[in-house]
Amino acid sequence: MENKTKQEILIATENKGKTKEIREIFKDTEFNLRFLDEFKEEMKDVKIMENAKSFEGNALIKAIIVGHKTGLVTLADDSGLCVSALGGKPGVYSARYSKEATDAANNEKVLREMENVPEEKRGCYYNCTVAIYDPHTNFVQTVSGQWYGRLNSKPRGTKSFGYAPLFLCQDHDFQKTNAELDPKDLIGINHRGKAFGEAIKILNEYFLTA
Repeated sequence: MENKTKQEILIATENKGKTKEIREIFKDTEFNLRFLDEFKEEMKDVKIMENAKSFEGNALIKAIIVGHKTGLVTLADDSGLCVSALGGKPGVYSARYSKEATDAANNEKVLREMENVPEEKRGCYYNCTVAIYDPHTNFVQTVSGQWYGRLNSKPRGTKSFGYAPLFLCQDHDFQKTNAELDPKDLIGINHRGKAFGEAIKILNEYFLTA
C-alpha cells in the first residue's frame, strides 16, 4: 500500500465495547484510526439524531454529519438485534429499547416479551451496517453483516456488552452466549467483523485508486 493510503479514518463512535472490537478488526491494516471522543470540540454543538427507520439510514446520518464536521473520512455503524418472534424488534431501537436505555434493562425487556416463546421459535440475528463517507469527494457507500443465533432464556456471561449475554450463536452450536466467549474469538464470525471487514476492502480499493 502506498503512503497516500496510510490515511486517518475516523470511527464515529464513543461506545467502548465497539471501540475495542473495531481496533482489533483494524489491527493489521495500514489505517490510522481516530475515534469520536477525540473530537469533543468539533462536535460540541452537534446533535446527531439517529431517527431513520433502517440501520443503513442511521449509519449514513452519523457518517455524513461527523465527516462534514471533522473533515475526515468517516465510518459509522448502526447495529442491533433482530428477533424473529418480535417481528424484527428491537432492530434499530436496540440501544434504546427500554425506557432506561441500559444494557440490563434492554435485556430484561426482551426476555419479558419472549417469556412464553419456545426454544425452536427463539431465532434471532445481529445486523451491523457500516457507512463510509469521504467529505472531500462525497464518496459514500454502505456494507452490512449478519450473524445468526438463538435467544437464550436468561442472561449468562460478562465478557461482552449489549445483548451478548442473551445471544447463543450458531457457530458454537448454541451452547454458550457471546458474553461467555472471548470477544477476540468472535470477530471473524460476528456481524461487526463481517461488516467492517467489507468496509476495509472498500477503503483499500478506494485509496489505491483515488
